[in-house]
Parts: sequence; C-alpha cells; structure tokens
Amino acid sequence: MLTASLVIGVLVSLLLTELIGLSAGGVIVPGYVALLLDRPISLAGFILAALISFGCVRWLSQYVMLYGNRRFSLTLLISMTLSIAAQWLSPALAAAHLEWAGIGFIVPGLLGHQFDRQGIVRSLIMLTIASVITRLALLLIVRL
Repeated sequence: MLTASLVIGVLVSLLLTELIGLSAGGVIVPGYVALLLDRPISLAGFILAALISFGCVRWLSQYVMLYGNRRFSLTLLISMTLSIAAQWLSPALAAAHLEWAGIGFIVPGLLGHQFDRQGIVRSLIMLTIASVITRLALLLIVRL
C-alpha cells in the first residue's frame, strides 16, 4: 500500500507542481500523507514535527550560517530526532503505525524544508490538495 501511495503521490505532486508552480512539500510527501488522512492524531503529529523542524532551523539560522545543503540536512536531522523521540516516548505506537517506518522519520523534514522555501500556508494548501487527490486515486485504483 505504501508503494502504491508513494507512486501515485509522486505523479500527483509532479502534475500539480507543473500546473500551479508550487510544491506539495516534496514529491513523496503527498503519498505519505494520503495514508495518514484517516488518522488525525498521527497527521497532526506529522505536521507538528514539520513545524518544529522549520522553527528550529529558522531560529538557529540567526546564529549559524545555514544555506543550501547544510540547511536542508539540519531540517532533516531535527525532524528525524523528533520522530525518534516520539517513538521512544510512545513505543506502543511504533509497531502499529506506518509513521514510524523509516520513511516516516524523513518526511516531516521534507515538509519543514518546503515551509522554509515557499511558506507554511502555501505548502499546507498544496499538500492538502495533493494528498486528497492521491487518497482518492488510491481508493479508485487500489481499493484501500
């Protein structure tokens, strides 16, 4: 299911980026979020991790030169740390939910990086559109 969602999400994200000119948080993010749409608490935790990663990088950039790959890598490291901490604080959720799989450690950082590049509101609007389209396509194609 994850693979199908990611493939459809990449296609939807690419199409929307070409048509509208804004990113949905990165090419794999809509496919991942499409699988979280029926779990609002997990979705809220995902967005919170992205927002915290974005905020930490913005704050740190006042004191340290953060540009390009350094800024992107730091956003990913912060999001992975937050995801690992959430898993450690709630180990019962780790085995039961997709968001703690390997990809779930990286995806909030990708969204946080996109917040930094095009803004929070634009990124969230595009992510909402792309993930809903991806979920609908999954329902039609894969019969979730």
